Amino acid sequence: MTQKKNLNSNRRFIFIILVALMIVGCSSAKPQLMEDKYDAAIEHMDKEDYSLAIPLFKELIEENPGTRFAAYSYLKIADAYLLSGESKSFNEAETNYRIFLNYSSYSHLVPYVLSRLIELNYKRNTSSFFGESYAFSRDPEHFKKIITEYQRFYFLYPDSLYLADTRIYLDKSIDALAEHEILIGKWYFNQSLFTAAISRFEYILNNYPNYEKREMVIVMLIDSYRKNQQPERADELNRIFLLSQSATSTDS
Repeated sequence: MTQKKNLNSNRRFIFIILVALMIVGCSSAKPQLMEDKYDAAIEHMDKEDYSLAIPLFKELIEENPGTRFAAYSYLKIADAYLLSGESKSFNEAETNYRIFLNYSSYSHLVPYVLSRLIELNYKRNTSSFFGESYAFSRDPEHFKKIITEYQRFYFLYPDSLYLADTRIYLDKSIDALAEHEILIGKWYFNQSLFTAAISRFEYILNNYPNYEKREMVIVMLIDSYRKNQQPERADELNRIFLLSQSATSTDS
């Protein structure tokens, strides 16, 4: 009888050990599966196979909601959509970046995400076919928003390593605003609306001091003065312009 009890006791002990091993095995298998799937998706990203990476990240989100794998998957999905370069994917990219910010508002990657959003919003207003020139004819409010976003980014993270990259899109947005004004000024000039053209060209010179095409704007402004029966102003501006060019060539 005692031997039978010992046998039953041993069986129960073995059963408990087996159950414990199964539980440990199951608990360790799933994280390993998550890590493997995440690593595979990252490999696709490194190879620029974004169409293969995105479904894997989406599976991770669906299978592991609320985990760090899910949060980083939102971030990598956004990167994949942005890096694909397709304008139709930019909305998806922004949505996933903002979901990541919502889940990880204190993450060290927040400056990176903000810089990506600025890049995305600039590229959204350009054309893969016509290039950046397509942006110059668009609504300038879009570029004003980018400038505001950069100023906010600089205020929050003045020492961020991503500021230099983001500064590129700030400068591009400022140039786009100036180019937008030039297009309008040229249109006024071609319609013989010289007073309106003068107003646009003067606005560019006063508000965009670092614009690289300032000399071209000055030449157009001089021509507009002459066409608008303002020879004195044209001659004075031309004199100043020639003096500045002479000083520049002497310095060089």
